[in-house]
Parts: sequence; structure tokens; C-alpha cells
Amino acid sequence: MSAEFWLRYGAALAIIAAMLVAGALVGRFMRRVPAGSRRRMELLETLPLSPQSALHIVRVDSRELLVGCGAMTDLSARASDES
Repeated sequence: MSAEFWLRYGAALAIIAAMLVAGALVGRFMRRVPAGSRRRMELLETLPLSPQSALHIVRVDSRELLVGCGAMTDLSARASDES
């Protein structure tokens, strides 16, 4: 194999390694919440109903919501009347 082949092979590996490092860094920084801000949504409780469905109580700002999740589930209701 010629030197040109190994040069191109090394360059391709360097580019792939740089892309993997860049992807890892972007993923790491995208998960962070900016300083000074707070999350508006919080998962308070989860109740599994079956392997495919569950009920969740979620707080959004000051409201608490009951949310059903699962196969063919369409359920959403207020968990409290606090407004």
C-alpha cells in the first residue's frame, strides 16, 4: 500500500475523531440550563398502571397536572384547583 493511501486513511480517521469529539461537546453543553434561569416543568410523581402506561403528576409553573401516558392514551386533567 502506498504512502498516499495511509495519508488519506489517517486524514479520514482524524476527521471522524474530530466529529465525535465535537458531537460529545455539543451534547454536553446542550443539556445545561443557562445560569439564572429555572425550569418551569417538574415531574412530581409517576404511577405505573401497566408495562405500557402510567400516570404522571407534573407541575408547570404553579399548576399541577395529571397526565396519562401509554398506548392509545389521551388523558390530561388538573390535579389541583390552585391558580
